[in-house]
Amino acid sequence: MVDQASMNVANGANRISGRTQAPAEMTASPAQVVSNVAGFGENLLNMAELQARMSAIELRQNLQALKAGVAVVLVGTIMALAALPILLAGVAEFLVTQFQLGRGSAFLAVGAVTFFVGSLCVVLAAVWIERKRLGFPLSAEEFARNLNWVRTVLRFSGRPRY
Repeated sequence: MVDQASMNVANGANRISGRTQAPAEMTASPAQVVSNVAGFGENLLNMAELQARMSAIELRQNLQALKAGVAVVLVGTIMALAALPILLAGVAEFLVTQFQLGRGSAFLAVGAVTFFVGSLCVVLAAVWIERKRLGFPLSAEEFARNLNWVRTVLRFSGRPRY
């Protein structure tokens, strides 16, 4: 602003003391370049920090949503594993008694029912977990926006302003 009185504009270029110079907006001092790069770097770090925070929040939400389903899967798996020896012992006793209702049939029936209940728990929990909206939809959407912003800034940052 101080040198404004000595500047003349002719043909889109500034003339100072008889020589042609680019407009002031088109030239940047090294300090301005460093400042702009530092500002861009700071913005990138802030964006990465916010992205990490959002991902952590969504991870906590996903883990919270999975707690009940995982508990049911564990109970069903334990029941199914506990039923397996009973089922095998029942099959063995069943073969020994040769299809007469006795001790083997009882073991087999108890093992089969327990195994069925455990398997049913696992299937129901799997269906319940599948219906939950898990993942990182907000983080992914925000990350896409951030990448587009970085591309835009990098694409247009080197262009002269007229």
